Amino acid sequence: MGDVSFLIAEDDAAVGRLLVRALSEHGHTELVTTLEGARNALKKGSFTAVIVDVGLPDGSGLDLISDARGHDPATSALIVSGGVDERRLAAAHHLGASYLLKPVDTQQLGLFGVRMRSKVRQRQAKISALVQRWTVEYDLTKSEAAVLELAAHGAPRSRLADLRGVAPSTVKKQVQVVLTKTGDTSLEAAVSRLLRAIVDEA
Repeated sequence: MGDVSFLIAEDDAAVGRLLVRALSEHGHTELVTTLEGARNALKKGSFTAVIVDVGLPDGSGLDLISDARGHDPATSALIVSGGVDERRLAAAHHLGASYLLKPVDTQQLGLFGVRMRSKVRQRQAKISALVQRWTVEYDLTKSEAAVLELAAHGAPRSRLADLRGVAPSTVKKQVQVVLTKTGDTSLEAAVSRLLRAIVDEA
């Protein structure tokens, strides 16, 4: 858990291949060519960063940044565009996103990848520290805290039992107890609150 992952939304095949090639040295990459495809990818998992082309066939890549941060507020963003104007630069600044012009400089992409690796390491430590605080605050057992931490690192709920080496029914009970203790309505809500707390403390 906690690996670097990039969601790339780019409809130009050549640029898409270049982005995948450059960023795959730093983590897992998933390439999609539409806004809908990117939103479907976000439903299946979280990403360290989204790399977006502004003009996708079915919408603006800028919308994807907001969508990704709805899932995880710490998601980084890199806008890749063939042109630049004041409106796009203002939008990038407002979203706290980096901006690269096409043709893309692979050295700059490499630096972005290195920054994301560093970010993930720092974030893992912050998640662990906050889970420890919650363990005391909400009187979580070691097993309950482990489930919460795995989920906060991005483990899908369907994989929690395998990762913990226990029966799915055991994880289900542990999650229910965590929610009773924290007052959250779902594991996703608990994780979202935890991740937002990390962002707020940054």
